[in-house]
Amino acid sequence: MTVSSLNPVVVASSAQLRSTPSNAHASMGGSFAGALASASTTKASENNAVLDAKQAPKGETTKDVKGHAYDDILTGSRNGMYLNTSGNKRHGQAFVLVKRDGKEFHVYGTGNDRLVVCLKPKAAAPEPTTPVTDTAPSGTTVAAP
Repeated sequence: MTVSSLNPVVVASSAQLRSTPSNAHASMGGSFAGALASASTTKASENNAVLDAKQAPKGETTKDVKGHAYDDILTGSRNGMYLNTSGNKRHGQAFVLVKRDGKEFHVYGTGNDRLVVCLKPKAAAPEPTTPVTDTAPSGTTVAAP
């Protein structure tokens, strides 16, 4: 019984197979590692430029988050991130908000240029105390019958 495949494989002869010469990477402009390094550097600097932009990218809209010194980015290339509006040295920078174990972390940048800032939770306001007042005037004695 003969079995035939629905997708026949064409076997190439050794004359049809060609290998890339060992010096081909030099003619292509460098090694893979060099190309990877330049692509990684370019991408990282582009990302940091977007994250550290002092002026919002086109089409970006934000909404104030009540009780916090940051805005929620609703649209644009940084959608889902937050914008620092505290007035400190990170004012105007975009960050990712992470909440763990009751703490809030702001993560600025990526990779080796990443900065993680842990915020202390706000201390609960002490409950107001009412002064204790006596109902009987002080210094009085009651006569026994």
